[in-house]
Amino acid sequence: MSVLEKLRRVLPELSTREARAARHLMSNYPMAGLTTVAEFAKQSEVSTATVLRLVKRLGFPVYSEFQNALRSHIEETLQSPLMRLGERQTRDSQTSDTFFARTCARMAGHFQTLPEVLPEEEFNRAAKLLSDRKRDVHLLGGRYSSNVAHYMGDLLTAVRGRVQVISGQTQSWPQHILDMGRSSILVVFDVRRYQEDVVAFTHAAAKRGTTVILLTDIWQSPAARSASVVLPFQVDAPSIFDVLTVGLGVAEGLVGAVASMADEQGRKRIEALETARAQLTEGYGTSRGDEQ
Repeated sequence: MSVLEKLRRVLPELSTREARAARHLMSNYPMAGLTTVAEFAKQSEVSTATVLRLVKRLGFPVYSEFQNALRSHIEETLQSPLMRLGERQTRDSQTSDTFFARTCARMAGHFQTLPEVLPEEEFNRAAKLLSDRKRDVHLLGGRYSSNVAHYMGDLLTAVRGRVQVISGQTQSWPQHILDMGRSSILVVFDVRRYQEDVVAFTHAAAKRGTTVILLTDIWQSPAARSASVVLPFQVDAPSIFDVLTVGLGVAEGLVGAVASMADEQGRKRIEALETARAQLTEGYGTSRGDEQ
């Protein structure tokens, strides 16, 4: 579990001053924790004793171990496929298992341990938010995760309206901000080697009062600072490339949960959609017959 995730989990149990230091770290993660204890305390406007108590609440006996965990976080998030290539080749030479077998085992393990990584109450909270028809829903992803955002958006439109996927050139994104406010939900997908444009857009939307649901890896995108709900998932695999398999599963699970909450209006929408599809299919078949 990352330091950021630990912070989120212990926050409700912290004293007022400990919570102040914790929020400062969360807002300036991880750099705030890489300064000296005295500087961390000064920036948080608490005592050094408060900072040290917070560090112990996070499970670190001494401040240096806490900082080592933050440095490991940085190293993990900056990994590229090229950096992993040599490591994976060495690891592959030390096992007789096939690549396919190792991939299946890793994915099965990720799904099996998902409840330990992603709290069920957070999943349920996200599903409840997405099922609220009074809210408009916007989805955004990065270079590859945008494919998951598009897929989730397409599925969501079957069970509810007012769903829009943000795509195209980054320069066109600001116009979407104009339609977002306190009744809006922004679903963001961002995994390690996080995209600055996605993070910046998330912060901008949150400042307008938009509720942010973030799907990210276990090290968590900087967009987490502006998120109301964070749904982490594992992305590592035998491959040198990170995988979105588990994230896709979480997205599909959310849509399934929203569908299960569908009221009469939602059911009528699904029925209307099926009717429209059938009519289009029939029309397409007739059109082709006329041409022949």
